[in-house]
Amino acid sequence: MSMYEVLTSQPPDLVAALYATWPHVAELLDELEAEQRPEARIRRLRHIGAFWYAQGGAAEVLTELGLHLAVRLRIAQGVVVSELLLAYGAAQEEQRTREWEARLVARAAELNGLHQIISAANSTLDLDTSLQTVVETVAQVVGVEVCSVFLYDKHRDELVLRATRGLNRAAIGQVVSQLGHGVTGWAAQLGQPVAVRDVWEESRFNVEPQLGEELFRSMLAVPIVLFSAERFQFSADKLQGVITVQTIGPREFLQEEISFVEVAAGELAFFIANAQLYQQTDERLHQKVRELTTLQQVSKIIAEQIGLRDVLTLITEKAVDLAQADRAAIFQMGDDGQLQLVASHGGNGDGVRDFIIQTVRDSRPLAVMNAFQDARFPDLAKVAERERFHSLFCMPLRARERTIGGICLYKHEPHLFDYEQVRLLSTFADEAAIAIENARLYDESQRALAVKSALLQEMHHRVRNNLQTISALLAMQLRRVEAGSQGAKALRESAARIQSIAAIHNLLSREDVGVTTVNAVCRQVVESAQATLVNCETPVHFAIMGDEVRVGSRDATVLALVVNELISNALAHGLAAEGGKVEIEATLDAGLVTVEIRDDGPIHPPPPRPPHSSGLGLQIIETLVQADLGGSFNLLRDDAAGWMRARVSFPQRMVDALGEDV
Repeated sequence: MSMYEVLTSQPPDLVAALYATWPHVAELLDELEAEQRPEARIRRLRHIGAFWYAQGGAAEVLTELGLHLAVRLRIAQGVVVSELLLAYGAAQEEQRTREWEARLVARAAELNGLHQIISAANSTLDLDTSLQTVVETVAQVVGVEVCSVFLYDKHRDELVLRATRGLNRAAIGQVVSQLGHGVTGWAAQLGQPVAVRDVWEESRFNVEPQLGEELFRSMLAVPIVLFSAERFQFSADKLQGVITVQTIGPREFLQEEISFVEVAAGELAFFIANAQLYQQTDERLHQKVRELTTLQQVSKIIAEQIGLRDVLTLITEKAVDLAQADRAAIFQMGDDGQLQLVASHGGNGDGVRDFIIQTVRDSRPLAVMNAFQDARFPDLAKVAERERFHSLFCMPLRARERTIGGICLYKHEPHLFDYEQVRLLSTFADEAAIAIENARLYDESQRALAVKSALLQEMHHRVRNNLQTISALLAMQLRRVEAGSQGAKALRESAARIQSIAAIHNLLSREDVGVTTVNAVCRQVVESAQATLVNCETPVHFAIMGDEVRVGSRDATVLALVVNELISNALAHGLAAEGGKVEIEATLDAGLVTVEIRDDGPIHPPPPRPPHSSGLGLQIIETLVQADLGGSFNLLRDDAAGWMRARVSFPQRMVDALGEDV
């Protein structure tokens, strides 16, 4: 018979039964009977009452014991019973106080753990760092050896280990669990906690060798669920993951422990959702930056390059990259209304040309989700099989209110092109249309320029021929006039001027249309002067130097007349006696063209018979420079250097391809 059966069966001699079954109580009773002092006896009674409660004795049996002791000790029954029960009650309250203190300590630890979890969630958007803090905190608060977090991958429909304490951390990102498989997948599928006292007795438990979890026996798996207003309606789209705890020995998890892990999972659900939204927003932002950067690059290349094929190839390459397609192609509509493949990236083939021609002509997009099952185009399956694509999206290219082609995206798998991809393709379509239209306009302008160039060259050629005819007539007239007369001099100067103008037209008929350089003009004038003005008895050496300054046809003609007059003056005055040297130098500084014609006349003797000068030459020079060139003219004698310097300065006018002022 057990002790409790003795204590509750009310035997005729309770004290004797206690002596027989409860030796320690018997010792306390002997000490009580041996004690003679009243105060000591009271203390002994209180000790027996506290010990009685500590050993799980019933209060009713303790009362019966008090009655027996009162008779044996010859003490009032009320005193004995009250002291025993007071001590019993005091021990009971002390035990309750200790339990409440333990609960308060546990609650404080849980609150501190939740505070750490919330702080970790709010301190950073780095998901992995925060998850590691969570598993460390939960393991510490619950008092377990292992805590792990698996996140749910909605695209693959599987749970992936993202953080752990107590297991192999090298397995993070490597270990996956399917929904419904193992204790972790079981909890995820149920949407509620699963507690297993001993996993070796649970058939659903699967050992993962990479984790090293063979030592652990008990397991608690709590789903991380993002509940909305319908809190108790679980669905897979609300599942964020699973948090698990494990211990080395078998363990019955208390409801308080399960509740704490549930609260931690709830906080974790919001943090995971926020982190994922932030990551998605960040990815979208980076995608937008990539799109804008790419479009800027494409626009820049369109503005800088004229080669149409290079630009269109770049557009297809960027369309594949940003739209996450497998292939892109651009078709251009010819004058005959047919489409021609002009650029492609990611593959070759123009088999879809006959299928998209109508939609391009109608200026409307075309979407084919599965080329093998589209009833609109029964023959498209053969093209799709040959060119290895499933999905197709075509966007027309429009410029100046007319359709000029189309751009197509291809996917190897069945795919529904979303709004972002369609919007991006539309932008690339606009860029491609601009490139094609720019190339067309450039080709037209080149053809027009070639025609105008031929006309201008023919015009310069005819003007040169007419001027040479006039010069020949003047030369014939010169032979009929006395050589040293003023009339002969005037005819020679007029012939030289006409020859200079003719030389410039001859130059312009050979060079780029309407454009030449100052040095080229000066060489033509010098060649004409050497042929008509220089006397072999007084040789003159010419040197042309300086920058290659470009001028238009109008300024070139005026400059030729000015240079001719200055060379004529130098030959007639400073170099008439014994010849000398003439240097012509052109410079360009801050948009101002300066042409200096210098001769070394000051170091030579004057001519024996100085020619009569009417000043017409200088008057012509000043008029041409100021009125036609919009510049200035200066003539100065530099005796120190031995030069006579004539300096012409005028602004350089920008000229277009036709030599006209801009």
